[in-house]
Amino acid sequence: MTNTTTLENVINTVRQDSINHFDEVMPVHEMEFDSLKRMWISGKQVDVAPTAQRLLSNRLRVPYSYLSRCPEDLQARNLNFWIEQERQRRDTFFCRFDGDTLRAVFTERYQPLDNTEILSQVLAQGFSPGMQVQYSLDHGMFLLKIPEFNKAFGVNSGHGPLDEIVPGIAFSNSEVGLIAFSIESFFYRLICTNGLISVAKAKTSRFKHISNKGLENFPEALSAVIEGSSRNQEEFKLSCQSHVDDPFNSIDVFSRRFGLSQNEADIVKKSFEQEPGDTLFHIINAFTASAKVEGLSTSEVYKFEKAGGQILSLVKS
Repeated sequence: MTNTTTLENVINTVRQDSINHFDEVMPVHEMEFDSLKRMWISGKQVDVAPTAQRLLSNRLRVPYSYLSRCPEDLQARNLNFWIEQERQRRDTFFCRFDGDTLRAVFTERYQPLDNTEILSQVLAQGFSPGMQVQYSLDHGMFLLKIPEFNKAFGVNSGHGPLDEIVPGIAFSNSEVGLIAFSIESFFYRLICTNGLISVAKAKTSRFKHISNKGLENFPEALSAVIEGSSRNQEEFKLSCQSHVDDPFNSIDVFSRRFGLSQNEADIVKKSFEQEPGDTLFHIINAFTASAKVEGLSTSEVYKFEKAGGQILSLVKS
């Protein structure tokens, strides 16, 4: 779910969310499973968060879809067998905790980049603590969107007066391995409060968690994304002129292309029915409107808004 508040409030929320977070390098030979959801690490029993469950399943090469359906004793037998094999290959894991809960497991190649560090960089680049922003935060992902209302522009969507679009910047990050840290263009449609995250043209705007380049290149990446944002404005205008013969088929095609499930495609179709039309602009709007469905995780919000941006990037003059 996306919330609107001040940047200062977001900073306070993220700090509070992180208050019990800590990291430790733990010996693999001191890990043992009671089930997929509970394990022992160095003599201490901990809960295993869903994000860590998936990471461990992938690391130990046991399909999560299979493990999650097994009874707990069978989960433990599978995981303990494969953790024994893992001990032959490595001595330690880099573990991220939230109090007594294991939230992520990585090799020591992983370089953490916390949400608090990103917000510190945002402040360092001159963004005011009192400015209005949008954000979404849960155990898997953090998404911050900063609209620049003074740079709003209009597009003719075919329904009455010009649609006003507000450009901005989006910062996305996952402390538990769901996505890399990214700086991307953001667009906010005022009439319906839909958001769109544009495909970044800048080569240095996405940083995997294997180095400190995300922080080191932060100012340059931000400048490159801001500079590239102006190209998206022309794409918006062209999307209003791009006719679509079969909108529902187009939604299916784009959903498959950009990794949405059939259920997610059905959500997009329902959103389209709320504001139908025969242009690519209406298709894009259906994807971005779907990000406002109640109960979505931050990664699901991002997925819908990013799909809208990927479709926009296909518009040609």
